[in-house]
Amino acid sequence: MGIQTNGSGGESSVTDQSVISEVSSTVAEEIVVGIPTYNEEIAIGSVVLQAQQYAEEVVVVDDGSSDHTVAIAEAAGATVIEHETNKGKGGAIRTILGHFQDVDLDAVVLLDGDGQHIPGDIPEVVEPVVDDDCDIAIGSRYLEDDDTETPVYRRFGQRVLDYLTLGSSGENLTDTQSGFRAFSPDAVAELNIRTDGMGVESEMIGQASENGLDIEEVPIDVRYEEVDGQTHNPLRHGLGVAVFLTQLIRDRHPLLFFAVPGLALLTMGGLVMTHAAWLYQTTGAFHQWRVTISGFTILLGTIGLFCGLVLSQVQNMIAGLDGE
Repeated sequence: MGIQTNGSGGESSVTDQSVISEVSSTVAEEIVVGIPTYNEEIAIGSVVLQAQQYAEEVVVVDDGSSDHTVAIAEAAGATVIEHETNKGKGGAIRTILGHFQDVDLDAVVLLDGDGQHIPGDIPEVVEPVVDDDCDIAIGSRYLEDDDTETPVYRRFGQRVLDYLTLGSSGENLTDTQSGFRAFSPDAVAELNIRTDGMGVESEMIGQASENGLDIEEVPIDVRYEEVDGQTHNPLRHGLGVAVFLTQLIRDRHPLLFFAVPGLALLTMGGLVMTHAAWLYQTTGAFHQWRVTISGFTILLGTIGLFCGLVLSQVQNMIAGLDGE
């Protein structure tokens, strides 16, 4: 078996009765929290204990950790589901959503296990979902435009991924890579996670858009100091997500992916060819390389435009057949 279940939920010994009273007045009772983890022994215990103050159950999916993540999460009172091998964040989230697929609840909350997210923000993130204002609420670090903790290089990379997500899904969001999210039961039922990798956040947004699920963003705070850091190299992570999003754009919007660059190449090649012809007429000089390069560019542009138009038509035909 690839998955084993251990441990059980329970009230944290550190839960304060006044906190419970305050939370229960603002958050529905059937709130559950899912935490995908991979070698998060440093922070997972405190994250579980804090999250228990706002949830009926905290489920930790351990994605093949080699440290003491499982033992610490169980000791903190979480329900632990173990992957025998590392399947990636997408695989862990797929397990979490599958675990709650047929459970009667008001919302499922996802947050990371490295301590960056503050569980005290759960009531704010989950509120629009339990109030039926949206199907998915995303905790955004940048919604109020006052984030000063995110390193500049990381923020730049995230903005690039935000624009790529916009191209693949049509959703214009400020923090598409945030792992702090709340889902309604409808969203849990509709989402069908396919990717195992770090592109899962963007895939969920794309699937939500395809299925007509409403998305809202809620401002949250994050911690970067005294946090163990990312499991994956930030550059490798960003490039992996960018490649995944580019593939989504190719598959979902072939006209945009092929025809727009093709049209640009056609225009550029035509301008270079026109300039070469003008030089030949006015000076008598034949610029062989200009003509060769422009001809090759025009050929590539024509192929791109043709592929985009054909694939777009095929996509529309398939959509029409599915709608019958």
